[in-house]
Formats: sequence, C-alpha cells, structure tokens
Amino acid sequence: MSTPTHATAETYLDEMLQAEADLDFEGFIARFVPEDVKGFGESRFKKDMYAIREDLGEYKDRQFLGELKGFDNPDREQQRTGARRYVWRGIFEKNETLIVVGLHEHEGETRVYEFTYRH
Repeated sequence: MSTPTHATAETYLDEMLQAEADLDFEGFIARFVPEDVKGFGESRFKKDMYAIREDLGEYKDRQFLGELKGFDNPDREQQRTGARRYVWRGIFEKNETLIVVGLHEHEGETRVYEFTYRH
C-alpha cells in the first residue's frame, strides 16, 4: 500500500507543472486513475493551458502552505482511500494563486485525483 506524502505531492506537482509548460497531455494525466480523467481530452487540456497562461503567466515558484485530509463523498462508488490534499501559494509571472493537488491510494499506488488553481 502506498500512502500519500508531502514529498510525493511535490514530485507529482513538479511533473504536472512541466507537462503544462510542455503542453504534454499524456504527461499531465499520467498520475491520474484513467476513470478520473474521462471526458478530459487533449484539446480541452490545451485550451485550459492557454487560458491559464493568459491569466497567470509563466510559473515562477511556489510556497508550501500545508495539507488537508481529503473529503469522503458517499455518492462516489469507489472511495478514495487515504486521500490528502496539498496546498501551495503559486507564484506566476502575472498573478498568484492557490495550487491544490489531491492524492489518494489506488490499487497500491499513490495517484492524483485533483489538480486545481484557485484564484
């Protein structure tokens, strides 16, 4: 069993930020469980990345703020075991935002279930 950790969240965030910069859809979704990204295709990914670049500019740095227990959703068929959400202050060229990465254990691996900017 793999339990989410802050160190894992940092690694996954680095990978996802690089995938964003490279417009690498496969790299961006690599840590998600496939059913969690159903309906999120490459064209939507690129459209979202261009909009993020317009709003925030280029990624510069981040400051870790803390972690939160993931929340249980009784309506979800399969629960997210050991879910944790990690939060950073994201510093970009034009603006700052909160970055949230949600991790959980799935079939013995730590996987991403959430990656959002909150601004």
